Amino acid sequence: MNTGLFAQRLAVVEERVRCLYLEGEEYAAALHPHGTSRHDGVPWPDSQEATRLADEGDPLAHAVREFALHPDEADLLITCLLPDLIPPCGTAFRTLSGLAHSSRPTVAVALAVNAIPVPEAVRRGLLREGSPLVRAGLIAHENPGAPFPDRIPYVPDRVLAFLSGDREGIKGRGSWLHLLSDVPGGPAPAACDEALAGLLAKGSPQTYYLRQGLAGEALPAARAALRAVGKTPLLLAPEALPSSEMTSGELARSITLEARLLGAGLLIPLDASAGAPADPSDVLHHLVTCLDREPVPLILYGNSAWPSYGRHTLTPAETDLRSSTHKGLPGTRSAASLAAAERVHRTAALRSRTAQLTSVWAAARDSAAGELGRLARHIVPDVCWSELVVPDPVRERLRMLVARIEHRESVLTRWGLRRGGGRGRGTIALFAGESGTGKTMAAEALAGRLQMDLYIVSLPSVVSKYIGETEKNLERIFAAAETLRCVLLFDEADSLFAKRSEVRGAGDRHANLQSGYLLQRLESFEGLAILTTNLRASIDGAFTRRFDEVIVFESPGPEVRARLWHTFLGSAAPAELCVDELASAYTLAGGSIRASVESALFAAAADDRQLTVTDLVDGIETEYRKLGRLFDRRSRSRTETPTTRQ
Repeated sequence: MNTGLFAQRLAVVEERVRCLYLEGEEYAAALHPHGTSRHDGVPWPDSQEATRLADEGDPLAHAVREFALHPDEADLLITCLLPDLIPPCGTAFRTLSGLAHSSRPTVAVALAVNAIPVPEAVRRGLLREGSPLVRAGLIAHENPGAPFPDRIPYVPDRVLAFLSGDREGIKGRGSWLHLLSDVPGGPAPAACDEALAGLLAKGSPQTYYLRQGLAGEALPAARAALRAVGKTPLLLAPEALPSSEMTSGELARSITLEARLLGAGLLIPLDASAGAPADPSDVLHHLVTCLDREPVPLILYGNSAWPSYGRHTLTPAETDLRSSTHKGLPGTRSAASLAAAERVHRTAALRSRTAQLTSVWAAARDSAAGELGRLARHIVPDVCWSELVVPDPVRERLRMLVARIEHRESVLTRWGLRRGGGRGRGTIALFAGESGTGKTMAAEALAGRLQMDLYIVSLPSVVSKYIGETEKNLERIFAAAETLRCVLLFDEADSLFAKRSEVRGAGDRHANLQSGYLLQRLESFEGLAILTTNLRASIDGAFTRRFDEVIVFESPGPEVRARLWHTFLGSAAPAELCVDELASAYTLAGGSIRASVESALFAAAADDRQLTVTDLVDGIETEYRKLGRLFDRRSRSRTETPTTRQ
């Protein structure tokens, strides 16, 4: 048991009980079995001594200073907890109050022990609802609706444990409140530490908001600032809040009591709820509203602003992550990724460690991959740059597109060509051309060259009939793509990026708003996005101006078609085949040539034989029919050799 001021005052109040109710040796033995030495003359320590005791960690001295308690209130607090620590006192209280069912003193008995008349207690507000003891949660009433003298006050277990010297009672809060150790948890910008510490030292306002990046600078910055003003960092985990057990007001009072007992400042991550199985945003919303009114430093932190609460916003100098990203692509705006990264930082801080940047990135990427996988199809590039068969002008433009990614930092930063107006560092390209001319294959080869994954956006999963849902889905796609540093392909982008029309109804207004959002989001995009279209004329001119590259894929000429035939046939080409003649006779795009080769190979495999020219011509004829084109049988006769005709 504590041997400081608390033990001293406990002996004083116990002696008061003995002296007031002593009516014979029987009660004397019951109340004070170890002797009858008198303690009531022991005075309260003066202000200087009380400050020294509080600074040294004496729990009762700390409570008196933190909750601004009068000495009478402190003695009343001790009177109410006597039955919990000295059982004979409970026996005496039960007898003297006339309540056989309760060992606790009534308000009248507690006041009598400390020689305070009931009218004076009413006038001073002692033990009433608005008193410091009751308002702060140091004392509660078993029967708050009873007349004031008959109420039965008691001290909650957490307060009793604290006064007895137990600072680890926080473990009873489960997984939603955590004390942070003195071990540093990561890089903290010194300027932010000093600014926040200066504001905390002034004491007002009590609520602050720190904006951070993926490196998790806010938590160590807030912790260092709290330590600088003598406060213990107390971290709340929003996703673990007991949402159904207590109201927001009760939860706020419980958290505030814990923080004040420990002399702590509260830290609450705002991004932690994103992607959680049960979204606690409503609980967190009301909780922060309640905590904002409490006399405890409250530091919120996250990636995006929460303007309803942060009275004073600070932005830590964001750690430069671009050196750790691939090809200069920057960080993330994905709420799910930021929440995952924040949990990694928080877990490391609770274990007195510093989160490794590789672990943070892994968590952010895994979360972003799950988010993007619901709205786009993931493709691991399987087309080599050397296998891409396109006209030389197209290959040159693709090479320049690669250069835009690889040398972005040099151009935009080192050479000072930064983009104004809030524009991002991303690269947007349009691939226009007829179906089968190699647009998708070029995007896959480009992703392979950059060592990135390719995600093809699935328009049915993006477009929604509900107003605003399409924009939300697109924001998730763009944010997740920025995290994953992948190539984002909008295949058949006409439906999303079509020209805006004259507003004739609600549908037109909604479509134009969607186009306006896309224009703004493309300008701030930080990754690589490719749009493909068969009808370039249908793309809104406002989008065209924002494209870094517009590459036109025209139908291949005879020379390119010959290279395509060679590429797709490989070692399966018949010995008697003249590829140049085949390429000249049939004007097919690359996709159709590939399909023709596949049909021919399946036909040969069905008969368990080698591929023949006849198989290839049959495959070409099939493609012509699919395209609705007239197949020239004279060309077939010229292509097939006499030895291969059937």
